[in-house]
This record gives sequence, structure tokens and C-alpha cells, in this order.
Amino acid sequence: MKSLSWYACLFAIIASFSAEIFLMGAFSESHSFEIIGRVSIVFLSCFVVFYFAGSILRFRQIERKDFITLSLIIFTSTILIQLAQIIAASVAAYLGEQDAMFKSAKEGLYLGIPFCFGAMLTQSILGSRVALLTAITLSLMVGVYFPASHLLVPYVLVTSLVSIISLQRSRTRSAFVKAGLHVALLSIPFALGSIVLGQDSSSSEILLRVLAGLLGGVVAAFLVSGVTPILESLGGYVTDMRLLEMATLDHPLLKDLSVQAPGTWNHSMVIGMMVESAADSIGANPVLARVGAYFHDIGKTKKPLYFVENQGSGENPHSKLSPSMSALIIKQHVKDGIELARKYRLPDSLVDMIPQHHGTGVIEYFYEKAVKEAEEGTEVDQGNYTYPGPKPQTREAGILMLADGIEAAARTLSDPTTDRLQGLVQKMINKTFSSGQLNECDLTLRDLHLIAKSFTRVLTAIYHHRIAYAEPAEKVEEENQEDLKRLGQEE
Repeated sequence: MKSLSWYACLFAIIASFSAEIFLMGAFSESHSFEIIGRVSIVFLSCFVVFYFAGSILRFRQIERKDFITLSLIIFTSTILIQLAQIIAASVAAYLGEQDAMFKSAKEGLYLGIPFCFGAMLTQSILGSRVALLTAITLSLMVGVYFPASHLLVPYVLVTSLVSIISLQRSRTRSAFVKAGLHVALLSIPFALGSIVLGQDSSSSEILLRVLAGLLGGVVAAFLVSGVTPILESLGGYVTDMRLLEMATLDHPLLKDLSVQAPGTWNHSMVIGMMVESAADSIGANPVLARVGAYFHDIGKTKKPLYFVENQGSGENPHSKLSPSMSALIIKQHVKDGIELARKYRLPDSLVDMIPQHHGTGVIEYFYEKAVKEAEEGTEVDQGNYTYPGPKPQTREAGILMLADGIEAAARTLSDPTTDRLQGLVQKMINKTFSSGQLNECDLTLRDLHLIAKSFTRVLTAIYHHRIAYAEPAEKVEEENQEDLKRLGQEE
């Protein structure tokens, strides 16, 4: 709570002074009391909004990187608003000189300022909760520094909220264009409303305001689409769009996995379907979960034949090794996976899933084998058969851990009926939960219930019984004739 207050105070300072310098102008003629009044109002408002958002909306733990990014977005937004304001004033002055009908052109051109830029950019990088904070903050600033334009406060807030909603399920870069068009269309009623409130209904003024409103949404979308990749790179953020770009099967790591360890590749693809469905059912990030599933076992490409899904009917190399050596090789795939992920510069959110999907679980098969083979009175060190961890830190990593064990167990069922799959899923989830592996992620009991339903549905669709179709009579007759001929030749 102490860190939240500190961040709220620092955020309020940055927001209030940015607004005073850029929205009012560093060299504007204002009395000191006016400056103190404006700064105080914005500071207090931003402090309360940030503190409320952090405590009531329950942001994930505030990291310094995220705070710096949010502050930079607010700072950049105020600069952009000021530049657009200067351009609007210049255009309005020019139009006023050309035609007296544009006497109030300045107010109309304010609708063309890309106010939703900050909220749209925050949504694409930090998510909807932080974007809501940005939208409210910018609305408060505009209310203080554009007091004569009564319509701008609801205009800024509403267009920002619409841009947040439009980008909530963004999967491609074209989503920015869609969000910009939504904002542009929404600006039309505001433009017409401003005409009614201003009692100026000339056709030129109506056209000017409508065009200005349409321009604001398009410009915001254009700017955000260009700035987002830069912030992704500089801040190390991973958006859904970037994840989907990496999830293509042309990625070198996935291509190697499909060739070197085809059993593991198939296992990863099935898990990808499971975790995507489960994450979507509980409101987690389905794209992050699915792409994390694709890359979670890339370390197995180093020694694929030591993992049962890649062995087929061949000899099991573990039969010639001691249980401790087998466990060491099994654990090594986690380290190999992290090294490969770092080599190919996978995002940290994907790298973290590689060790976390095993947590600090025990490699039970080889541990139990070691216990059976140990001499009487000799105690087997369980630490030699335990993954290094850490335990899952996010809901997506927790879902991946559950899916990894359940999918492997489902393959062993000789009769995978819906009831048997449902029982297996529930048993494995209960086992993982009781072992404490999910203690450090935010999965609730309700989440686990929804995850179990999703897993059962996907596994039933994959492992359902197929109808054994009868061979055509003609084909059966031909095969019988060939068998008789072979028998005659052998005799």
C-alpha cells in the first residue's frame, strides 16, 4: 500500500506538470495563483484516480517498467494534444480570414484532436484497466485546461472508452484501423451536438466539424499503429498481435520441434487447444496461453528419444540408465528450453512458462523406481527427482501446468469415454491443487471448475470413438481371392 501511494503521488506530479507545461503553454501569461490552482486540481484528481484504480480495480503488481511506460504515454499525449491544438488554432485563423462563416471554426476543429491516442496506446500495451486510468486522467486534464469547450470532456472520455473496447480482442494490426473508424463514427453525433449547443447551423460549419471528428479517430489509429511496435521493443512488452506473429509454424523452433520431436509437437498442439479454451472461459489471455503451449517443451529437441511420446515402438533408452540419471536428463529439457528461448529472443512471458509449467513437481515414475531399487535402510533424496521451479506465477502458466499433465494421462486411457475423461481431468486437477503447485498464481476454485469443463470438452472432441466402417463387399472379395492364391502358391 505504501508503494501504491508513492506511485500515485509521482504519477499525479508528472500528469499535472505535463498538463501545465504543454496544455497551457510554458510561456502563457498566467498569474501564479492560477497556475497553482490548476496544478493543484489536476494533481489531486490524478492522485485519487490512480490510487482508486490501484486499490479497487486491483491492478497486477505495479512494476517500475509499467509505471514508466504509463507516465511516458501521459506525457506524450499532452504534447500531441498541444501540437494538435496549435494546428487547429492556425487553421481556424486562416479559415476565419477567408470566410466569416467560420467564426467558430476553432471549437469545431478541436474535435479533430486525437484525444483517444493515449487510451488506445495504453490498451494495446498495458491492457484495459490501465487504459481506463489513462482515459479518465486525460478527460480531467482537458476539463481543466479547455474550460470553454464544455463538450470536450465527455468527448474525450467516450471516444477513449470506445477505442479501449475496440482493441480489447485485437488480433491483427488492422484492429487499429477498426478502432479508429469506431471513434470516427462516434464523433459524428458529438459534432452535430456541438452545432446545436453552439446555435450555429451553417452547412459549412456542420461539414467542418464532422470532418474534424472523423479525422481525429483516423489520426489516432495511425499514430498508435506506428508507436505500438516501438514500445513493444523498448519495453519488452508482448501484445497479442506479436504473439500471433510468432505462433506460425514457420518459426525455427517450432519447425525443429515438428521434425526432431514429432510426438512432442503433437502433444504441444493438443495442449494449445486445451489451454486456449480454458483461458478464454476464465477471462485469462487465450493467445498467451496457446502460444506458450507451443513453445513450452522446445527443450526436448535436444534429446527427443528420452521422452516417451517420441519413442514409438523403439527401445527405451532409460532402460540402460539409473533412475537418478534418467531424472537428470528429464529435468535438463527445462534448461535446454530456456537456452533455446533466449537464443531466439522469445518474450519473457513465454520463457517463464518453460520452467513454471513443471513448477517444483516430482518426476514420480523415476522417483518411485529409485525407491524400489534402493537398498533397505537407504533413503532416496527426493530433491534429485524434483524440478527446480518456480511454481506458476500467472493464470496462463497454471493452466498450462494442468493441461500438460492431463493430456499426457489422457493418452493412456484405453477407453476414453466422456465420463472417464471427466474423472481423469478432475482427479489430476485435484492432485495438482492439493500439492500446492497453484499457490502462487491467481486461479480460484471457480476458475478450476471452468477449466475442468473446458479440458473435458476439448479432450472428448479429440479422443472420441470413431465408427468402424465396414469394407465394401467387392474389396473384401478381392482380398479373399488374393489370400486363396497365396495359399495355393505356398502349397
